[in-house]
Amino acid sequence: MKKRYAFLLAAVLVLSTLMGCSKDSNSANTADKGGRPAETVKIKYLVPGTEPKDYKEVFQKVNGKLAADGVGVEVEKIYIPWDAWDQKLNLMLSTGEDFDLFHVMQDRTPFSSYYNRGALANISDAIEKYGKNLKKSIPHDIFDGAKIDGKYYAVPSYWVEMASEGQFNIRRDILRENNLKEPTTPAELISAWEIVMKNWKGSNKPYLGTRSDFDPIYLHTSILHRTYDTFPFTVKDKFFYVNQSGEVKSWIETEEFKKDASFMRELYTKGITNPDILVMKQEQVDAQLDSGEWFVRLGTGGSLNGLKKYNPKATVDDIGVVWFNPEKEYLRPLTFKNGNAVPVNSKHPEAAVKFMDWMLASQENYDLAQYGIEGKHYTKDGEKGFKPIRDPENNNNSRYRGSDSQNGNVNFMRFDLENSIPDNNKVLFEPNPKAINSIAANFVFDPTKVRTEYTNILSEASASITPIYMGVQEYGKAFPAALEKMRKAGLDKVVAEYRKQFKEYQASQK
Repeated sequence: MKKRYAFLLAAVLVLSTLMGCSKDSNSANTADKGGRPAETVKIKYLVPGTEPKDYKEVFQKVNGKLAADGVGVEVEKIYIPWDAWDQKLNLMLSTGEDFDLFHVMQDRTPFSSYYNRGALANISDAIEKYGKNLKKSIPHDIFDGAKIDGKYYAVPSYWVEMASEGQFNIRRDILRENNLKEPTTPAELISAWEIVMKNWKGSNKPYLGTRSDFDPIYLHTSILHRTYDTFPFTVKDKFFYVNQSGEVKSWIETEEFKKDASFMRELYTKGITNPDILVMKQEQVDAQLDSGEWFVRLGTGGSLNGLKKYNPKATVDDIGVVWFNPEKEYLRPLTFKNGNAVPVNSKHPEAAVKFMDWMLASQENYDLAQYGIEGKHYTKDGEKGFKPIRDPENNNNSRYRGSDSQNGNVNFMRFDLENSIPDNNKVLFEPNPKAINSIAANFVFDPTKVRTEYTNILSEASASITPIYMGVQEYGKAFPAALEKMRKAGLDKVVAEYRKQFKEYQASQK
């Protein structure tokens, strides 16, 4: 009997070894909480930016926790430099390259754009089965913004109050240094900026920190729109002006576009924007902002750590939030700003949803993925605070930090209470009871019928419209020829189709 038992045990061991060797390289065996064997699926998650120094160490811990929790998912993050993001992602989508999750920036390329190219997987069933924590932690109206024809094609990141669109940051310490008051109009802003540029004591000029584009929502030149009599309105999908009365216009043909371009032209001719603005890479913009050598920042950002590089005496109260015409309504141009989507070629869409849901299953999971290893990358500071552990050899930053904008959630987010900016925290992370949604916030344009023209105007606008909008070319001289090129590319046909679909959308909402 002993010999027979030994023989059977050996056979079982041999069989187990053979089965283990036959598994796909992206799979492994683990056990769930009940001790039952489960297959671990490895997914690839594409994000823009630079890989943190200790990413591999942190995600080894993340994957260990995923295994211990029986999720059956292992995650590999793939970082793509900002300046190569759009081109690389589009190439990977078009060639059907093997990956399972990617970041979406609604103010840059909305998820509907990927959907209209047939690039997104329908993840409704996966969310229904495995998205309990997602549905619990993301408000219903925001989650619904990721639907097309009643089906989910993205998971929103509920990390920001979208009514923050339309404001900008200003350095109060720089205002005091130059005996200046906070500007209340675009003209006052330019005047103050000229004085600051002239008196700047740093090694690099405090240029407007941004890359070039022609979309005011992406650039945050929407700060100007509050000064126009036609506000509130928004610019959807780069090309379409939509006001709260439901009027749709070609954005580049509006007086508002002309006024924006005039403002940017003044910045450029007065040396307030970088002379190389049209070729600036995001990494260059980030380096300037991180150095603390800035005066005004469209959108929000900055930290005490950055400010002190220029002004060692700076405090967290030295960044203020400015709204032109603050008495006006606050508009949410989009239901959500960022999110994540599963490409249609993913072999593991359910695993991608499982990972996103796991992040919101507990504060412990969220902290690990976003802030790293406690005691090495951060320490907790009260219930919602944290202190990053800084490395002098890493520009005095922590060696690991996730991204709130990529997959943050206000229910779990922690704040650097010593270094984050109180005014920004209030604007970004607290609900604004005075805010209203754009009537086009959840509208999804389907360019199928004008696909060729839509592709053509995107390309033509990058070449012809962006230099005008960024102020490098004078509107009066360059715009007529640029508009003619846009019309030849199919602008009128695309706007007509957009207007038709938007009217149908409005009718469906009644």
